[in-house]
Amino acid sequence: MHPKFKSGQEEEFFNRELDGRILPPPKLWEPIEKKLRKERDVVRKNLKNLVEKFIQLSWQPKNTHQLELAQSSFDVDEIWAGIEVILDGYMTMGQRTYQFEQEWSKWLGVPFSVMVNSGSSANLLAMSVLAFNGLESHLKPGDEVIVPSVAWSTSIFPVAQVGCVPVFVDVDLDTANMSVEEVRKALSPKTRAIIPVHILGNPCDMKAIMDIAREHNLFVLEDCCESHGAEIDGQKVGTWGDFGTFSFFFSHHITTVEGGMVSVKDKECWGDALTSMRAHGWVRGRTDREELARANPGIDDRWLFVTPGYNVRPTDINAAFGQVQLRKLNGFITARQKIRNYWIENISGLSKGWLDLQHAQDKHSHSAFGFAIRVTEKAPFSRKEFRDYLESRDIQTRPLVSGNFILQPVMKHFKHRIVGKLPNATKIHNQGLMVSNFHNISPSQQNYFLEVIEDFLKQYQRKKN
Repeated sequence: MHPKFKSGQEEEFFNRELDGRILPPPKLWEPIEKKLRKERDVVRKNLKNLVEKFIQLSWQPKNTHQLELAQSSFDVDEIWAGIEVILDGYMTMGQRTYQFEQEWSKWLGVPFSVMVNSGSSANLLAMSVLAFNGLESHLKPGDEVIVPSVAWSTSIFPVAQVGCVPVFVDVDLDTANMSVEEVRKALSPKTRAIIPVHILGNPCDMKAIMDIAREHNLFVLEDCCESHGAEIDGQKVGTWGDFGTFSFFFSHHITTVEGGMVSVKDKECWGDALTSMRAHGWVRGRTDREELARANPGIDDRWLFVTPGYNVRPTDINAAFGQVQLRKLNGFITARQKIRNYWIENISGLSKGWLDLQHAQDKHSHSAFGFAIRVTEKAPFSRKEFRDYLESRDIQTRPLVSGNFILQPVMKHFKHRIVGKLPNATKIHNQGLMVSNFHNISPSQQNYFLEVIEDFLKQYQRKKN
């Protein structure tokens, strides 16, 4: 939505365009609104008190020691912010979305961001803009894009969906991120872009990746869906490449329930294309809307389409959640980092070389989305035995992201290229797992996780002795 519109105004205009009888003219509306506003304010205050009471009564203590893969990071503040949007009557993308985009851009340190309905849509939108033939040096069908072999599905699918070829490279075993050496091996005359994925909040070696990109004139799309607030020498991930994409799914650092963001350093180059392609390909919200309207006088500029597009818009309800969550994000990250460091310090002393943990590079700040463990070749037990024991003690686990993605059956459905045999990704696939790490994991839960691991390892230490 264009910033000049007030909350819900475009939605009101849209409804009026469909049927002028839906809403009374504003001059008849205003005195009625003024008369009712005071009474509504009283009802709204009472409603908020009831919502708070309902949430307090609904809260139930969980198993003290249980570690779930996903849990809520929001409370009554976010819920009430969403309800206020509903009460105001304008729930589609509007002023709240625009405000959240500005607040997010300020926090990240970039001039421009667009909110979408998921991190997956953020990747699709960014790749679609890169492949838009209305922009100079756009990606073309058959161009190659280097991707890590350990990544989420929708970090990869958008490459194929715009007609390009994903080129899979191996990862470093210590970091689980794409190997810079393998990226260099993957370069070919067809290479046009790189997608570094900061796995579980662990920053990739962006300095080296950007050196390669500059040397070979490549686009860089940073997938930061798991890495809000991760930094390299104090600079946040998502600000190194051409695009930074983020997810606000339920289990992520902050949540809008469903939602995502595309952020760019070059607003002039990418801003209007992102704005159009997010919403149908039309001109609404573009900086050059009036110019495009003058160039097309025979078309109503409310319904003027200038790019291909999707409908991947969020709602103002999602944005309202995001505004409240963003104010808490730095604290969430700090809490996650403390838990991760505590676990690393203690597990490293217990593991006897049987368990390997994900490590960050020097001067890289890991934002601790999840906690990754790999059962090493030295271990007298399998990953399955370790996983089953954790699950039996109410500690939920999952594979490390999607494991080695080339082993997924979907690979037969799109063209791709693989560089080398990907031994490290295969080790992660066969020997790795992850557990959750949330800011609100209690000290007793943190210690219980360590106790469970210690109990498991002691079984095999006794056998060994």
